Amino acid sequence: MFSGILRRFVPIPDLSSFDRYLFVGPHPDDIEVACAPTIRALTAAGKHVSFVILTDGRMGSPDPALYGDKLVEVRKEESLASAKLLGVTDVTFLPFHDGGMYPMEDAACEVAKQIVRLQPDVVFAPDPNVISECHLDHIKAGQATKTSMNMAPFESVMRSIGSSGSHSVQALAFYYTDKANTYIPVKKTFAARAEALARHKSQFDEAMIKDVVMYFKIRSIRFGLRRFKGMCDGYRTLAPTHMHCFPEASEWVR
Repeated sequence: MFSGILRRFVPIPDLSSFDRYLFVGPHPDDIEVACAPTIRALTAAGKHVSFVILTDGRMGSPDPALYGDKLVEVRKEESLASAKLLGVTDVTFLPFHDGGMYPMEDAACEVAKQIVRLQPDVVFAPDPNVISECHLDHIKAGQATKTSMNMAPFESVMRSIGSSGSHSVQALAFYYTDKANTYIPVKKTFAARAEALARHKSQFDEAMIKDVVMYFKIRSIRFGLRRFKGMCDGYRTLAPTHMHCFPEASEWVR
């Protein structure tokens, strides 16, 4: 009963009700893997969508001839092509090397600076609290974005890291999550995932794309059944009040 009362007075945000969206990706393809149908739905509705990619992806190829700076440039071009396909023209690449060997706090500072610059209403990032997640870049991208939520709103904090201005987001949404509480219908835009991943030729062949799409199709049908909406992408969403001294929000799954 207590939790229900709290949810009534501090509800989970409706992700589709905002105008400006920022997607933070640990690598140049993760945003599209997790969220391509959502992004196409948002841009088709006239929403402004930006990408911030945390690492350069230099470790992300099984081809021994394609690595380091050469692979970085390839993946950057693939990211730009994929983003354009989804209706996104604002893509920022942060200066961290793929592999997780950088301080999370440094990544948080850079994400906070981008939040102040881009002024999003909603920020999406990988869920860093999934027990089974072992990729350090995914964990750090999520942790950095969580940390930035208590940095970007305060001009004094931003000045302390060499920036200026401030900005408070209205919702933080985690993808790659095991505790979805918010759902965006994607039946009409589901094909965007395969189309976007096909632009990442250094990472995916046709068989791999087919496997990824099948996994997310099953996942989207499962989420859609929860909301009686056909197919949905699912996210773990928090309002600003939930992000500080509000442990009940950790339990809210609907």
